[in-house]
Amino acid sequence: MSIKSEAMENLVDSHPDIMDGGLRRALRLIDEEVGLETDPLRFRADFLPAATRWEGRNRTLHFYEITSAVALPDGTFDAIRDFAERLLDAAGCHTAIWITDGDGCNPTKVWDVRDELMLVG
Repeated sequence: MSIKSEAMENLVDSHPDIMDGGLRRALRLIDEEVGLETDPLRFRADFLPAATRWEGRNRTLHFYEITSAVALPDGTFDAIRDFAERLLDAAGCHTAIWITDGDGCNPTKVWDVRDELMLVG
């Protein structure tokens, strides 16, 4: 078993609805529940999340990054933040970023678009 598959297994244990990668699938779920604009380029992502989870009840898309480092890889945070702002503008959905350790355990929320909204509003 690879390190990534073991980490994903641990994430699935804590969140059975988590999707490996899963950004396109999550966007389809969001479109079914909320509705998205038809322009596919609007939701082009310049990042590939390790895992995603759509929480329809709270209209929140969660991104999980599995890393042994404390920070996200260069450029990933800015790409997710840009994507989150477009998703919020288009569909009123929120986005949160979680980092787990290399085993996929101990998820820690490192950013939520709502926190940024409070600073601006």
